[in-house]
Amino acid sequence: MMIFYAGTWTFPLFYHYTEKFNTLIIFIALAILLFNNINILEKIRAKEKMLIALALTVLIAFANLFIIGSNKGCILILADFLMIWYLGPELEFSEKQKKTLEVFFLIMFASWFVYDRAFSYNSNTGATVTVFTLLGAMILLTKLTSKKEIYGFFIVIAMMRTVTLVLWHLARGAFIALFLFILFYYIVPAKWWEKRKAFTALSVFATVGSLAFVAFYVALASTGFNMQLPFFYKSIFSGREQIWMEVWDILKGSLLTGIGSGRQLKSFFEYNMHNAMYDIFAVHGVIVLAGSLFIILKRLRQIQAGVKHTDQTKICAIAALFAIFIESFIDMDLMWADYSPLLLFLVVEAFGNGKGKV
Repeated sequence: MMIFYAGTWTFPLFYHYTEKFNTLIIFIALAILLFNNINILEKIRAKEKMLIALALTVLIAFANLFIIGSNKGCILILADFLMIWYLGPELEFSEKQKKTLEVFFLIMFASWFVYDRAFSYNSNTGATVTVFTLLGAMILLTKLTSKKEIYGFFIVIAMMRTVTLVLWHLARGAFIALFLFILFYYIVPAKWWEKRKAFTALSVFATVGSLAFVAFYVALASTGFNMQLPFFYKSIFSGREQIWMEVWDILKGSLLTGIGSGRQLKSFFEYNMHNAMYDIFAVHGVIVLAGSLFIILKRLRQIQAGVKHTDQTKICAIAALFAIFIESFIDMDLMWADYSPLLLFLVVEAFGNGKGKV
């Protein structure tokens, strides 16, 4: 999986050749991790709720695709995403394995720090890769800084370089992710993460709130209000509201089954929902959305139960996860297979696991 991530975000040709297979590559890697680390038969005999929820959610989604006659390949996007959340507390890395992964993400960020390859991909994508890889690198940088404060200098330099790249590429989503990470990790008091009600409220906002954001955004756009964003030379409303309204007009007659994937939209050149939770809802329907929310919110609640304000590494990973969740109000990065290795890494770090097989 790390080879896939490194190849994708180091060599543009690798990215362009493997992009259409990325969900399958990740699915195979996650399946290997699943069967290598979990006794499936034992879980079935114990009637584990999370495994039942995962299986039923994916099976219903797959059945819906047959019912509506949609492309079947999109099931891998959902399956990959939910498997990551299922595996979170089950995948336990040894300290050596964790250190290897932490060094890997620091090296990946360093490569983008030294050489900006954004225009070999897409300027928005390039900026997002830089920010997301920084989020992975922050795990190791945080550990180093906790031992010697002088290493905090590297965090300052990394942040300055990343902000410069994000503004240079006019990437709103990447800027939101970086800003939210700084807010959650450096401004929100560490003890706040121990408060169950506050954490739950943020979890609900990051998931269900994503759909509420779609409704609010569309409603505000319908009033005719608009404005230019400072630093980005782009308007607040620049097309997403048209995608979301068009999809809703199709979806409202198929709420149970969803409308599948591969449709030709009038509002955009590709079938891209630009919102992770809305994508699950639109493609797979309300039942699958409910199952997905159950799995995600249950795992987030379990993460919160293990939070201690003194564990800066765990809080760093949690801050990064919520930054990606909220950035995905306007993009699909939370569920994009190319970022799946990073998402899995952050989820495992958030659980703070320390032994097991890979």
